[in-house]
Parts: sequence; C-alpha cells; structure tokens
Amino acid sequence: MTDRFRLAAPSFVLPGDVGANGRFLAGRVDEVALCFFETEACLAYTRADIPPELAGLPGRDGTPLRWHVHLPLDLPWPSSRDAAGCRETARLALRVLHRAGHLAPRCAVLHAPAGSPDQQRRMLTAFIEFWRRHSSVPLLLENTEHCDVLSLGENFLFAQGAAFCLDVGHAMGYAQHTLIRSSLPARASMIHWSAPGAGDAHAALTAWTPAQRQTAEALAAVLSPSATHVLELFSWQRLQASLPLLEELLAPAR
Repeated sequence: MTDRFRLAAPSFVLPGDVGANGRFLAGRVDEVALCFFETEACLAYTRADIPPELAGLPGRDGTPLRWHVHLPLDLPWPSSRDAAGCRETARLALRVLHRAGHLAPRCAVLHAPAGSPDQQRRMLTAFIEFWRRHSSVPLLLENTEHCDVLSLGENFLFAQGAAFCLDVGHAMGYAQHTLIRSSLPARASMIHWSAPGAGDAHAALTAWTPAQRQTAEALAAVLSPSATHVLELFSWQRLQASLPLLEELLAPAR
C-alpha cells in the first residue's frame, strides 16, 4: 500500500445540496462520489444543482478535486431477453451521467439488475456494450445483496471492458465469503468502506465486530495500491470517526 491512498466521500455528508457538500469536502478528500441514486430526480438536475464552479475546487493535496458518479438504484431494467430494452436502460443511465458532465466524472458505479446469474449476464452485456459505444467513462459494477459479481464469473466484467467496485460492507453484511476469498478484491479499482450493522447500515467503521475487523485487515492486505477508497458514510461525523481506522488498515506497515 502507498502511504497516501486516494480518499473519496459521498456528495451527502452534510444536510444540503451537491454544491454545499462539494464545497465542504474540498481540501478534505481527493474525490467525491456523486450520489445520483434516483433516476427522475437526477434527470431534473440543472447547473444550479451542480454548479460549474465545483470543477475548480481543490482536493486534499491541492490538486483538483475529482468526481465520479454512482448511478441510480432505480434504473428500469427490462426482461433479460430484451437486449434493446437494456440498451435503453444504458441510454437513460448515460443521461444521468451527463448531468455532471462539466465535472468530468472519471468513472461510474452501477448495481446489477435482479435475476439469476444467467439473466444478469445477458442484461449487463447489452448495457455495457451500449455504454462503451457511447461513452469513454469507465463503468464499475458493485457487489450488492442480489449480485456478489463473482456469480457472474471471475473474468466476466473484465472481458466486457468494465471494472469492479468492492463494497466491503455489502460483502460482510450479506455473508459473501466466497467473493472475499476470490481474486476479485485484488482486482477492484474502487473500494466502498462501511460497517454493515444488520445488513446494509452504512455505519462507521468503529462499529465493526472483531471478526469483521479481521476480514477488513485480510482484504486490505490484497487491495490494489491504485484503488480509490470511498468511506461510504452519509455523515461527516461518522466519516471522521472512521478515517483513523481506515488509515491504520491501509498503512504501509501492514
């Protein structure tokens, strides 16, 4: 691990809009994850909601603050056999991404649709193919309750030209032990950190059980030094409480 990892935070750590949160996070983190969780609400965003001046804010090392987009959780996926419908879902996701185009988001994070692994593979193949034809922004798939990503095949994403976002809280909370032991964590280009609580609580890392702390240490030992680390906590207080623990996990001595 490097002695200075790339730290990201969500665009909602304080009550307020994207602009207020971006200005607050400037100088405190390296990157902001734009929480574009609801399709219709995000499509209604204007430059007033995402001010152009955010593009000039500094990160914590003085270089420009970076941005990425977490795509909506409510994207309307069609049936697995409707490839044209999956392409329309991708077109809609790209419209959401373009709402922040003036911030030059460096990647976008996607949740897989519901369904069996075979169905998910078919839908994601059509989605990713359309996305890559119409955008150079890298697409990352995150492990969730309904898709640990490993079930798609260890090389599925990479063969499609996409990448992997490891959500540690999801992996712990949904007992995705096989994923944790697989080759995918070492190949993840983004890591989401939180304590799962009863499942998906996004609690501070200080809420980890001893067993969860051991799992986090084992994961930290194999992660790529170039990965971006998102403290996916929707409270600045919880994020501040978690940062020393994350710094300890990622310290070079480990």
